[in-house]
Amino acid sequence: MKKIFGIVLLCGFFACQSTEVDSNIELTEFTKELVSMYVNAEQNIDAINRNDEIIIVSITDDTCYRLALFANNPQDYDYCREDYIGQTTYLGYAVRVFGYENPSFFRLIRKIRKPELCSYNYDWEYDPDVWYICLYKDGSLCTQETEKVAPDEGISDIQSLVEKYFSVLESNK
Repeated sequence: MKKIFGIVLLCGFFACQSTEVDSNIELTEFTKELVSMYVNAEQNIDAINRNDEIIIVSITDDTCYRLALFANNPQDYDYCREDYIGQTTYLGYAVRVFGYENPSFFRLIRKIRKPELCSYNYDWEYDPDVWYICLYKDGSLCTQETEKVAPDEGISDIQSLVEKYFSVLESNK
């Protein structure tokens, strides 16, 4: 009986361990709070209960910095892009980052040698609940391009977070 209990306890111990990833990036405080808001949002409860990974896509153009943030269930869909930057663990979730390096959102600790090439072997539609955040380069929020899953959802909490971490030039307020 003790032997069976020991095996069950040992298996349970390993099953409960969070999945640690080999981190090569460090999230900024802004991005940590944004991820925390995302995982605690009511509409994301199913993804969080499955312990999905968090995907961040960082895009930069002449006027704005953009982030896309969503949960991905790697057992159902292997999210992959050729512009993979790196990964870390935050709040027990694997966080993978793609796109352009941006020190406002994360810091690269070390470059990875060569990311794996993507293999697209899925023939069904992939439609996660995505939050889009758009910041002008002066640090102000572009409210027209910032949304949580549905365009009619409020973004006041994102606005407050941006104001907390990014100083906006006085002339633009």
